[in-house]
Amino acid sequence: MALPRHFLIKVAGGKTMAMPSVGFGTWAAGDSGWCKAAVLTALKLGYRHLDCAWKYGVDEEVGAAIRESGVPRSEIFVTTKFWPHFAAPENVELSLDQSLKLMGLEYVDLLLAHWPVAFKPISREALEHADTGKMASWAEKGISMREGTDSPGSFVPTWKAMQGLVSSGKTRAVGVSNFSVSELKEILPHAEEIPISCNQVEVHPWLPQNELIGFSRGHDILTTCYSPFAGQKADRATLLKDPTVKKLAEQCKMDVGQLLQSWAVQRGTVPLGKSQTEARIKSNLAVRRLSPEVMAALDSLEVPNGKGRTNDYSAVWGVNLYTN
Repeated sequence: MALPRHFLIKVAGGKTMAMPSVGFGTWAAGDSGWCKAAVLTALKLGYRHLDCAWKYGVDEEVGAAIRESGVPRSEIFVTTKFWPHFAAPENVELSLDQSLKLMGLEYVDLLLAHWPVAFKPISREALEHADTGKMASWAEKGISMREGTDSPGSFVPTWKAMQGLVSSGKTRAVGVSNFSVSELKEILPHAEEIPISCNQVEVHPWLPQNELIGFSRGHDILTTCYSPFAGQKADRATLLKDPTVKKLAEQCKMDVGQLLQSWAVQRGTVPLGKSQTEARIKSNLAVRRLSPEVMAALDSLEVPNGKGRTNDYSAVWGVNLYTN
């Protein structure tokens, strides 16, 4: 039996919307110029799900690739996210407007809060002229958005501002990213008419996020997975070079990335792999059902106590992320 090509996410009014089960990540890591060509290649090879964010600094390249691809906008699922500098309720729309303008789009399919954190507010004028290339010069000490409802540390006012953007038509759905169970619980009572469509988090065999995914599934929140191949750990180990992963890929006659993407989709989650190489872009989309034995072998790679995580700004921002 083939793996699903789409998953359904909940949107306003109790309706659902299809999200392609494999997405293409556009995080550029400061390497400007690769993104347009990679996204254009991805679209021509059949990808219909682009994962973007204001912070990535590649909105113009993504928009240009969409236009040049010839693929109708209505066939492409576009996600974007606002960075914590825009977390004040009155600034959420500003961030989305900037991304829409740079991409040349009238709407996105999904708007996410990039983190459950707010940075110290700066002037609206500064935000209007914000350049992702100059972000390092901005103060980045965060305020955790997880304290009492409608308190200074609450995410609820920001969430309500996001919901207003669904009503305005600038996004079809809203969700979050990097939220823990407790952070999801805070906004769930305020997500009945316009729901939390998804939670995007780091997920891969080193960090399978079983508890978080299980909780989300119980509340009809789809999990999308950034870093599905994991990043590099402190000891320079990488999941793509893990001996077990490489052996399993050979047994399945698959590329390593294709194997990991298949594992993610088979678990009912959406991987957002990124590559600049056409052959890998193609194979990462060609997910296939894995045997129970292969799934179990990949599941066994979990590093206990969250030590498999490769992306953590807690110390830099002065907040406790990923805590339940």
